[in-house]
Amino acid sequence: MGKNVCFFVIFLCVLFGAFTQETSGENGGKEIKNTIGAVKAADAGDYILLKSGRKYVLTQEEIDILNGVFDYEDLSEVKTETREDGTEIKTISEAHVAYLYPDGQSQHILKTGISFSMYMEHIEDSYYIARYIDSLNNVYDYMTINSPRFDVFRASVLIQTISNGIEEMESAYITAYNYRGKNFIMRFCSAPEMIWGNISSKGSYKPTGESRQLEFDIE
Repeated sequence: MGKNVCFFVIFLCVLFGAFTQETSGENGGKEIKNTIGAVKAADAGDYILLKSGRKYVLTQEEIDILNGVFDYEDLSEVKTETREDGTEIKTISEAHVAYLYPDGQSQHILKTGISFSMYMEHIEDSYYIARYIDSLNNVYDYMTINSPRFDVFRASVLIQTISNGIEEMESAYITAYNYRGKNFIMRFCSAPEMIWGNISSKGSYKPTGESRQLEFDIE
């Protein structure tokens, strides 16, 4: 009888241990506060409990981004899913997914203001802003666009090679909805003093690859 009781107690301990490990968060992560400081000090697998009750699980990549040590140009170690057409889907975080297309283009989908702001720092360091000119020859940093049918924040950064038939350059085309109350399009290029919109100061540039649609996942 004593042996049976001892075995039952051990079984319950093992079962309880497995249950607590399973419910503590992905990879055994712990709950942290929803602050930049807390994320900087977090470990991969830690999570933020959102108001909806959903757990937002942190990746090492977004922790590294906030600590200023992530290289956006090297996504080789990022969790990757490959589609049948060869497109690689890189999950940098729950708020930042990159699509790397077979023709060399890439598209970054961003779902939070902080992920967008951090990635825009990389864009601004890597490219020159291309000024937008309207039909009245007024020049702006961006073009305002109409509100979409959803009220959550979403942004897309489409990076592609563009050409006028003679020379090529890289272009970063940004579309942002509901970012600090604004909806806009911006453009950055690898060459300075580019103007886009109604006219172009350097001829007509078009993408060398396929046209892409926004892949927003509106929840």
